[in-house]
Formats: sequence, structure tokens, C-alpha cells
Amino acid sequence: MDTTNELEKDRKGDFEDLQDSHPQQEAHVTSSGTEQVYEDRFYDIVDDELTDGSAPFAAPFQLSGAMPALSAHPQTTARPSDVAQGRAARPSRLRRFPLRRVVLLSTFIMVVLAVLTMTVFAQVIPPLRGSRTIITSATATTGSHNVSMPKSSGKAHASPTPTMITAQGSPSLDWVPQTLPDGWTAAGLSVADALDAERTAWTFTDREMSLDFRSGGTRASHAGTFTAATFLLTPAARIRFEQNDLRAANNVLFDSVQQRQLIQLVINAQPHLVKFQMQGQQQFAWVDVSFQLWQSQLDPQHPGQRIEGQEIDPTTKKPRGHHMVVLLLRVQPGTQAINPPMGETGWLVSNYALDPGNALPDIVLPA
Repeated sequence: MDTTNELEKDRKGDFEDLQDSHPQQEAHVTSSGTEQVYEDRFYDIVDDELTDGSAPFAAPFQLSGAMPALSAHPQTTARPSDVAQGRAARPSRLRRFPLRRVVLLSTFIMVVLAVLTMTVFAQVIPPLRGSRTIITSATATTGSHNVSMPKSSGKAHASPTPTMITAQGSPSLDWVPQTLPDGWTAAGLSVADALDAERTAWTFTDREMSLDFRSGGTRASHAGTFTAATFLLTPAARIRFEQNDLRAANNVLFDSVQQRQLIQLVINAQPHLVKFQMQGQQQFAWVDVSFQLWQSQLDPQHPGQRIEGQEIDPTTKKPRGHHMVVLLLRVQPGTQAINPPMGETGWLVSNYALDPGNALPDIVLPA
């Protein structure tokens, strides 16, 4: 044991002497921040195991190989924080979508298209060749104001001189009467009955004053638009129509319509209930229907062409207004045959007059 302890002491002393004579690798930091490493020879200590004393002792020290030479400019490893700061410092090269430019460009294109569209539609388009549209002036003969003999010759003559117009009336479309005639409510009639009366007068005027050369029957037997209003007449009024109305009494109006190839339509019709009267057990209502006429006919100065437009007054040079005053007879619903006129709403035409002025058609018996 003493021998073993002495050997260990000797070996420790030798190790300390070796460290003193061979210092470990030292590194010095220069002023520039780099480390200079001095190379030195290192030794590895190999600890031998003690044997039972019969084996010779192994060499206590073995010389290790030289350390690899370091570069004069050592590389430094970047820290993660430095990398993040470097990325943040570099400007982004991603281009943003030019939304503002796209919106401005789209708005500009839409404005240009709108201006071009308005310019195109603002131009005056000339009429097609062979189809002239001219507002014509026409005169109408109303006949006698003694309406016990109904006469409607308002379309027998027309002036060939065309005249242009620039304005026309705009009648109201509200038919509801604001006030009812005297005796209306006392007779048990309502506002609905007043509207039915106005509808009947309006329908009669539209059919009476509208004509079409393509629908007139024959010269020996007038039909079509020439007799379209007769379904609203009372039996007595239908007899008066055949005897006195120019649509049936003779061929003057028929020939004129065919020669001019006239198409005449009622426009802007407006009915107005004006009077109510009891005579015996019969009830009568007067309805004034104001209207205008639209005409299409051959152009006498240009064969093969047509002139179309609203009938105008030759004096005022404005759209000519007409008045058809219709005298209605009250017919109780449920007393007529199957499929009665106007659905049997309670009124039939007894008499009428075209443009009578301030006069009203008289009650003619039988009504």
C-alpha cells in the first residue's frame, strides 16, 4: 500500500510539473474584436489501471497530436436576433395590387361611354325613306246642335296642308268625380255608379270616333269600325243612328275614309259626369268626354307615302280638342238579355252630340 501511494504521489507531481512546463492553449482578444489563438501542444492523460504489481507500469503520459490551425479571420455565427433585424431592415420587394389605379381607370371609361351614348341618342334621326311623319291639320263638321238627330261628321273632311306642332295637352287620368250631380245620391246612386256611367260614355266615344279603312265593311253594307259603337245604344237610339249618323246614313264618310286610307284613333280621352235628371220613372245622366284624334292617311302630294300625326286646330296651331257629350239611360242590372253591353253595369246610350258647345243633348223619347 505504501508503494502504491508513493507512486500516485509521484505521478501527480509529474503532472503538475508538466502543466507548468507546457501551458494550455491561450486566447487573447485584440482591440479589433477578434481572437488570436496560440497553438500549443497538448497532452492527453491516460489513467492506467493498477494491477497487482506484476505488470509493468504504462507510460503515464501520451503526446497528443497537434491541434488544427485556425484561420486568421475566424467566421462568426449570426445570432437569430441579428437575422430577424436584417430581414426587417431590408425593404420589401413585393408589389401591392394597384387598386386605386384600377378604380380610377374604370370610372374614366364609364364616364366616356356615358358621354358617347348621350351624344348618339341626342342626334336627330331622320325619318325613313318612303315613310313621312307629319302632323296634319283637319277640320270637322259637327252638324246641327239639335242633337235629337245625332250627326257625327267630324271625320268626313280633312285639310291636305300639313302643319307641325310642338306641344300638346296632358289631361288628367283620374275619373273619380269630386262632386256628384244634384239628385244623384237621392236617386240611390253611388260613386261606383258614376264611374260606370263614365266608363260607358268613354267606351262609346272611343268606338264611335275611331275609324280604319281596313275595317269598314262594304260600300253597300258598312261594318267594322263604322258600326263598332252600336252595341251600346238603346233599341230606339240604334234606329236613330241608322237614320242620321254619317257612318250608316250614306257613303260620304265611307268613300272619304277609303280614298284617303284613313286610320283615325281616339287619344287622351277623359270623361266627366256633368248632369243627372229624372223624367218620369227614367233616370238620365250626361257625360262629357274630351278627347283628341290621331290620324294616319295617304300624302296627297307624295303618292305612296303617308302622313301621320295629331289633328290640330288650324287657327291655334295646337292639338285640336273635341267633346262628345253622351246622354245615358239608366238600365237596372239584371233586366237585359244574356251577355249585355259593358257587362250590364247599368247604363246605355240614348243620344249623343259631337262638339255641341255649351248645349247638352236633349232627351228624345222613346229613350
